[in-house]
Amino acid sequence: MSKILSFKRNKDQGKKGAWLSGRQKMLLMGVMGVIVLCYLVTNSVQDMTEGAYRMAWLVLIGVALAIVYSVNHNKREMNMVRWMLIILLVIAQIAVNHCFFLLRSVLPVHITLGQMLLGLPYAFAPGMTAVMIGREQGVFVALCTALFGMALMPADCPGIILGDYLVISLLAGLITAQIDSRVHKRDRILYAGFATGVTVFVAAVALGCFRENGLETLRGGFNMAGFAVEFVATVFINFLVSVVIGGVMPMLEKVFNLSTYIRWLEWADINQPVLKQLQLNAPGTFHHSLSVQRLAEAAAEAIGADVTRAGVCGLYHDIGKLENPEYFTENMPDQAKSKHDALTAKESAKIIIGHVQRGVEIARKNNLNIRIINVIREHHGKLLTYFFYRKAMDHYKEQKAKFDQGLIDTCPEDVNKNDFSYEGPIPQTRESGIVSMADAVESATRSLSHPTEDQIRDLVEKIFRERILDGHLQDCQITLGDIAKMKDSFLTTLSKMNHNRIAYPDPEPEPEEVVPSEKAREAAAEKAADAKDKKEEE
Repeated sequence: MSKILSFKRNKDQGKKGAWLSGRQKMLLMGVMGVIVLCYLVTNSVQDMTEGAYRMAWLVLIGVALAIVYSVNHNKREMNMVRWMLIILLVIAQIAVNHCFFLLRSVLPVHITLGQMLLGLPYAFAPGMTAVMIGREQGVFVALCTALFGMALMPADCPGIILGDYLVISLLAGLITAQIDSRVHKRDRILYAGFATGVTVFVAAVALGCFRENGLETLRGGFNMAGFAVEFVATVFINFLVSVVIGGVMPMLEKVFNLSTYIRWLEWADINQPVLKQLQLNAPGTFHHSLSVQRLAEAAAEAIGADVTRAGVCGLYHDIGKLENPEYFTENMPDQAKSKHDALTAKESAKIIIGHVQRGVEIARKNNLNIRIINVIREHHGKLLTYFFYRKAMDHYKEQKAKFDQGLIDTCPEDVNKNDFSYEGPIPQTRESGIVSMADAVESATRSLSHPTEDQIRDLVEKIFRERILDGHLQDCQITLGDIAKMKDSFLTTLSKMNHNRIAYPDPEPEPEEVVPSEKAREAAAEKAADAKDKKEEE
């Protein structure tokens, strides 16, 4: 099922001749979602005039939300799967709300519309979206459920109840999205349910008090028992919703191939299968990746980027080197005997450049997040494999000189720079830019023997200057102020990673114990005996 819904990106996506672009597919999904809501509306009302009014309301709200979404959200991080999940969650919550109001007529006890507002699962769709996709999308879903939900309220619902629903739904959804957007542990989801329940109850009471001219009406007939029952019921229902979110979340992760924040923390475990392979088959690359992870986390914290995601992306950015690991410097036991010596410069460059595409394939095979895949694809941007390009140019000049002198009959082909350049694209996100620079800085530092702080600083400055002039960082939302902070962070981290230990002096050898020989012992004994005889004579 997950393979069917994964919707992996096609290389031809977005090109001319494609049936629908990614943005058009998402728009089509949105239209289908609004059509489903319109169907629910027509089934819930008897009056055609009222049905037409509510359908017009849904369509207008859908257009307005589409405009809001296109302006305020990073569309690059959205795809068909995430858009489908958002639409399904919005429809599911609004349908559940509608069912709650239908049950009101068959319950044995009388429940007012105001009391019904306390029992609606406001937190379900915004909370699930915030956990599965992110805070901004959770806020957007909270807005969707609040506005679309008004169209499916009962026909006898007065306007003031509609206003109460709108306010309570927005408050509950926004708070849930804010709390659930960074779930490090699953028990935080339960905390979000409790906080949402309290918010719903306080908002409902406040709106009711304002409607009844403050606390004056409460003095005459305040029912403490009913008040307590309503509070407990509201908190319990929202707590139950958070339990449902925590239970359904693993299933949705698998079906929709999405990654929660908890999943990111699991990927940071170095005992993940792909990382274990890296440790065994490419130990040099694995230690390089650990260093990049540390540098990326420190830099992300310095500029306010996502520390966990930057670190995990740094850990996986070179998994493509699992194929042909012996062709990469950090895995060569003897630098003097390189396997590239038996290859042409073009063949060597093809192997080095190929680790990017191979890394993307391995990441997809292991169902890694699209952010990790993008960092793998982008961390070298469109840079040049300069060593092999220079080698190819030197060989071309040598062969060209021989041809001009008539020593060889075939004129060598011109060196195509594209054969020695990565395909790109350049980094598109802050995390991708951070990992790219951390990778470059860490690799260059390894070439220094016993580097000093000044040498490291000069090297970091040089790398950043070259990347800025190449336009490598122009699309990743990293400012000049961020670059200054990243430099300081890299310098501090590298200084700690490359510090030298104190050279302890070698211990002085202890004097060997001299064992007298047998002749020496006899001579000593005779000397002692002669001394004794002389003493007796005296």
